[in-house]
Amino acid sequence: MKTEVFDILIYLFETYLDDDQAEIPSEENIRNELARVGFHNSKVSKAFDWLEDLAILKDDFAVIKQLHSTSFRIFSPLELEKFDARAQRVLMELVELNVLTPTQREIIIDKALALDIAPIDQEQMKWVVLMVLFNMPDSAGSFTWIQDLLYQEFPTLH
Repeated sequence: MKTEVFDILIYLFETYLDDDQAEIPSEENIRNELARVGFHNSKVSKAFDWLEDLAILKDDFAVIKQLHSTSFRIFSPLELEKFDARAQRVLMELVELNVLTPTQREIIIDKALALDIAPIDQEQMKWVVLMVLFNMPDSAGSFTWIQDLLYQEFPTLH
């Protein structure tokens, strides 16, 4: 899963998820549109698998949430290889600012690693954070903060 899958996820987010659409088209219609704009079917399938896995994590969030009430995080050698220093710093600072919980950080790390992009830079990490928070319950304030960070570079304090 290379950058093209990441590009598909951003396209889906900006086209369907970030909008206040009452109804999202069927998966088949979305797949047809993605093919029409030039994305390869195998990459589209990997993007949908990524989203499906995120949905499963969302369902398990209530259980996972209790596992990390407080934590100290050291990145593994694989994570150090996959995330550049600025991407690592984004995650750590968002937890320090209480924008992310330690549990959300772990889910974000899991989903970022699943993209198989190396290295993941600061902007890519912000997108992963945004997509994960969009799918997490009780994350509206954090989602808005990250969305401001991505689109305006100056987050609004809520």
